[in-house]
Amino acid sequence: INAEYGEHDDKPWCKNCYGKRFGPKGVGIGATAGCLDAADETPAQSKFKNTHTSAKTKVVISNQEKCVRCEKTVYFAERMVVLNKIFHKTCVKCKKCNKTMEPGSVTEHDDEIYCKNCYGKEFAPHGKH
Repeated sequence: INAEYGEHDDKPWCKNCYGKRFGPKGVGIGATAGCLDAADETPAQSKFKNTHTSAKTKVVISNQEKCVRCEKTVYFAERMVVLNKIFHKTCVKCKKCNKTMEPGSVTEHDDEIYCKNCYGKEFAPHGKH
């Protein structure tokens, strides 16, 4: 018998099975994956269900709202409605001076938002001097 095989009680054993059955015991000692045969085993059933396997369960985000200022998607946590338009909170800025504004201090002209100060300077009627 050569190095690929072992013998016990006058019976031949492959090296892996011999080591597993008659060799030293312990972690990392004995059998290796070479003696395992998965063909005879039934696949294990997982108790966890994969929810991403069929088209019915895929999450599709459609009709995403876009910010009127930057035109990027606005998610709920960053959404602000100003004058019936959707903005990111950080995009609610005056068109002229770029000052960040609160919803109550916003004025509008030609679909753009302005702070009250810039709106007054730009669009309020001016008297004759």
